[in-house]
Amino acid sequence: MPANLPVIIAVAAVVVALFLVTLLYARNYVKVPPNMVAVFTGRGRPKIVRGGARFRVPVLERVDFMSLEPFNIQVSVGNAISSNGVGIAVDVVALIRFGSTDEAIETGTQRFLTADRRELKAQLTEIISGNMRAICAKMTVEDLNSNRDQLTRSVAEEAGAALAAIGMELDVLTIQDVRDRNGYIEALGRKRIAEVTRDAEVGEAQARRDARIAAALAFQEGQTAETKSREAIAEAERALAMKQAAIDTEVKAAQARANQAGPLAEAEARRAVVLAEVETERERTERQIAVEQQRAAQRQKALEADVVAPAEAERSAATARAEGAKRVAIANAEAAARQRELQGEADLKARTAEATALQREGEAQAQVDKAKLLAGAEGQRAQMLAEAEGQKAALLAEAEGQKELAAALSAFNDEAARLRVLPDLIAALPLIAREVAAPMGNISNLTVLSGGGDGKDALSRVAGSVPALLLQVLETAKAGGIDLGALLGGVTETAGRSDNGRSDNGLLTVEAAPETPDAR
Repeated sequence: MPANLPVIIAVAAVVVALFLVTLLYARNYVKVPPNMVAVFTGRGRPKIVRGGARFRVPVLERVDFMSLEPFNIQVSVGNAISSNGVGIAVDVVALIRFGSTDEAIETGTQRFLTADRRELKAQLTEIISGNMRAICAKMTVEDLNSNRDQLTRSVAEEAGAALAAIGMELDVLTIQDVRDRNGYIEALGRKRIAEVTRDAEVGEAQARRDARIAAALAFQEGQTAETKSREAIAEAERALAMKQAAIDTEVKAAQARANQAGPLAEAEARRAVVLAEVETERERTERQIAVEQQRAAQRQKALEADVVAPAEAERSAATARAEGAKRVAIANAEAAARQRELQGEADLKARTAEATALQREGEAQAQVDKAKLLAGAEGQRAQMLAEAEGQKAALLAEAEGQKELAAALSAFNDEAARLRVLPDLIAALPLIAREVAAPMGNISNLTVLSGGGDGKDALSRVAGSVPALLLQVLETAKAGGIDLGALLGGVTETAGRSDNGRSDNGLLTVEAAPETPDAR
């Protein structure tokens, strides 16, 4: 007997034991598909497994299966009474299944775990049939036939409560047919068919009537529209004729105006040309007169600046020159005398210094030279002093003469002053008259525009413009401080007292003309 036989037996026993245990476990490990429910009983409360797996303890537990597949039930209620007392038949198809909650499945297993599905289907048919009868008793035949959605909702509500009590629920409910044995629904149909037929016939008749009325109205409207169209055409033709006549009238009037426009335009153009020429000539004359007046004013100002102002300036300058010459002469004489005196002293000092230098060479020669030099210096000094005194006296005499001349000029009275400037003034009068009348001499063509009369007043005003300009010159000089009229008048009066127009000095007497309002 081999020595390892016990080991082999032990190993074989272990292997057999493991095999038996595995086989036992495999046979008692219960797997439940999703459409089934396994109920384990034997140890305490039942254990329900849905769509899973669990180990069944051998000998101690039992496993029962229940299908969760829905029940397809066809219910036919043949003698249901509606709320209006009409017997009807209703065919219904329902799909019922167990509830999805644990409580519903537990309730279903308690009631139908070992029940036969045919028996369960019969019970469910009775439940649906009873609820259908109850719902039909609450609704009329018309509602049952026409409002099937409401019938479905009512049956689902009633049957749902009854099925929930046994752990089931109504999944789908369909009303297939609603009928009656007495022809009530068919009569409703015939009535409706008759009503529809009647309405159709009435509608057809109304449609034919409306068609005829519409045709008549359309024909009438067509006739009316045709009449209005003819009236509109006639009105348009009349308006066109009137417009054409108006256009013809306007054309003829325009032609007439055009025929007259040429002569009228020519006459108007000639009139405008004449007026323009007159206006141009008037403006040119006015501008030329204004220019000549400006030139006369400029000549007047130039005359004042060349004759009157220089005379006044000469008088003031003569007085100033005399006084200035006096002061200059005195100052020059004093300066020359002082210069000569200083020069003599300087020469004396030079000679003395030279004599002192020569004295060092020899006393004898120095004494002789000193005497000579002193004598020459004294003589030269006396000569220079005499010359200075002579120049001083000459300058003083000239200054005194200038002073006396200025005093004499300032002592002149008005008459003497007039007599002094009269020759220059008389010599300037022709120049003044020529310059004042020069603008009128430059006018080559003079056109006189007068509002009335023969134009003599206008010619008189033009001819009197020269005296007026001369009078303006006299007034301007008078405003500047020189009264030429008074000056000439005074000279005239003075000359009148002498040889009938001649003064003692042989001057020509000029009489000032009186001012006239027309000359202005």
